[in-house]
Amino acid sequence: MKRLLPCLLAALAFAALAADNPLAGRKRPANAGPTTVKSDKLEYDYKNNIALFDGHVDVKDPEFTLKADRMIIFLEKTNSVQRVACTGNVKMTSDDITIVCGKATYTRLNAHVLLEDEPVVTKGEQRLTGESIDVWLNDSRVVVNNGVGVEAKADSFKETKKLPK
Repeated sequence: MKRLLPCLLAALAFAALAADNPLAGRKRPANAGPTTVKSDKLEYDYKNNIALFDGHVDVKDPEFTLKADRMIIFLEKTNSVQRVACTGNVKMTSDDITIVCGKATYTRLNAHVLLEDEPVVTKGEQRLTGESIDVWLNDSRVVVNNGVGVEAKADSFKETKKLPK
């Protein structure tokens, strides 16, 4: 039972993260279904409240999927998620949005996602690239840093809103 406890705690911690969809910035419906996490290995550090999923990490949630080589979940003493860092071949999908990068970090305190190591965000025929991409979910704000690239067909911006003057 003691060996099963770290696995359950880590899975529950990630499920708490999934309550706020990092891709869509919206609350998860209560009846949305379970979040599953699979990997080659799981280590749980009780002293520092850190769960490490290592090797072929595969997260399935009703609202998003995530794959990476490694995922580290930093927990508070209450077992709520403080931060999640995914590294190596990171790929997240939600609806028609796909994010590919080498490293993605979600910080719960400020609902911030940092995409690094050649991030590429695609939605339909739109594509956004940069050295790094900062996303503040609560503010619906994105900042693309250095080497900004935007690709889109002229008619792919049909739903754009006018910027305030």
